[in-house]
Amino acid sequence: MRRKDREVTDLNQIFDIVSRCSVAHVGMTDHGKPYVVALNFGYERKGDSLILYFHSAYEGRKMEILKENPSVYVQMNCVDEFISGSHKNPCAFCWRYDSVMGAGVVEFLETPEEKTHALNCMIRHLGKTEDCFQFSAEKLKRTCVYRVCIDAPTGKHHE
Repeated sequence: MRRKDREVTDLNQIFDIVSRCSVAHVGMTDHGKPYVVALNFGYERKGDSLILYFHSAYEGRKMEILKENPSVYVQMNCVDEFISGSHKNPCAFCWRYDSVMGAGVVEFLETPEEKTHALNCMIRHLGKTEDCFQFSAEKLKRTCVYRVCIDAPTGKHHE
């Protein structure tokens, strides 16, 4: 990272940022061209790794790309606050944000237990609840659930 003064290296701070984000931008490669989608997510920490969970339909462009090339890069940010400059100091115009990013590989979850765990991680994160839910076998069968393990997440804080 070029701006070491903005780098977040403490994993607890990185996971704090993740806890405050609700959308992850997932970048993938479609026949040599970049393709990015914004997705809601759930997450958990396993040691120093960030495990992200996503769900979608089984069909569509995103699914076609991920089946062909499951390597992804994920970025998320929060805070989103404009900082005003002035006529005397126009370079002070900027944006305050916290962000986390990293590379990983999509793993499609198959078992009802894995899918239920992932979907509950999503609900707990996005719904800010500790509740756990059960899903019908039919719903689980129709829902594509996948995870991305980011072994070396990086963070950035811009005040």
